[in-house]
Amino acid sequence: MLSKDEAFRLTRFSFEDLAESSAAARDEFSRAYISYSPKVFMPLTHLCQDSCSYCTFAQPPTSIDFVYMSLDEIRRISAQGISHRCGEVLFTLGESPEKRYEIAAAWLAENGHATTIDYLAEAARITVTEFGLLPHVNPGAISDRDLRALKEVSVSQGMMLESIAGRLSEPGGPHFGSPDKTPARRLATLEAAGRAQVPFTTGVLVGIGDTRHERIEGLLAIRDLNARYGHIQEV
Repeated sequence: MLSKDEAFRLTRFSFEDLAESSAAARDEFSRAYISYSPKVFMPLTHLCQDSCSYCTFAQPPTSIDFVYMSLDEIRRISAQGISHRCGEVLFTLGESPEKRYEIAAAWLAENGHATTIDYLAEAARITVTEFGLLPHVNPGAISDRDLRALKEVSVSQGMMLESIAGRLSEPGGPHFGSPDKTPARRLATLEAAGRAQVPFTTGVLVGIGDTRHERIEGLLAIRDLNARYGHIQEV
């Protein structure tokens, strides 16, 4: 494994040099195959309690056509996915919108759920039990309890670490006003997923204001957690 100092020393090389070396290592040690799995895309809700300045997924209530996807719509899209030979379903959503928007909390209550995660679990259960689609869920920064509950109805979970730079949450930063985007909260979720042995997808965002060294630190943090728990399946 590269040490932290060795990783930082690589920044002296150009992108072209690093790409050439990486390609050579890939060709020597692995087969040049690309695999893929057709999947259904399910944007469960576009509401989110966070206010990341770069985000184009999250929308305010005045800009959305639905608060949450209905179970009937989830079933309709699942059936359509099966007809196109999809084998998986990807659930995307905002983080805890019920904490910010009364309309989200009211919708959940009317449909028998206390939280977005509870509703996500029901939606995932339907896709796997009724249609045989394997659910991958991207619930964001969540608790140990929620991770384990979603593990019962999904084959994998995901959450971008985004950045290790806490200063991005300060006034003027892209994560200011986004309580779920602090590095401590993101890392705690990644570690909790490791303890629960949840197959996990994560990564960093490039170009939101962090430095190259901070991006390397983020990748090393992901590597170190995977070295402890072995649960990171994709970066």
